[in-house]
Amino acid sequence: MKSWLLVSVLLTSLSLSAATTPTAVGEQGAKQVTTPRSGQSMEKVRESFGEPEQQAPAIGEPPITRWVYKDFTVYFEHDRVIHSVKHRG
Repeated sequence: MKSWLLVSVLLTSLSLSAATTPTAVGEQGAKQVTTPRSGQSMEKVRESFGEPEQQAPAIGEPPITRWVYKDFTVYFEHDRVIHSVKHRG
């Protein structure tokens, strides 16, 4: 009985040491993309990332503006970043 317990413990420890950290399919080989931080001004975003490929006009109250770059989209409230979203793939 002791040998069965020893074998069981060894097999369990081997399976635990062989465990890997799963990576979501969408994250495999993903390139690192730097995006603007919340609170940055439109001026600072332009200085850091250049002119956007697309600029959507402000809508709503408070006014929300969207700038689209190659790898990400930035959302502004008035003239400050509220969110940046990386594009897939």
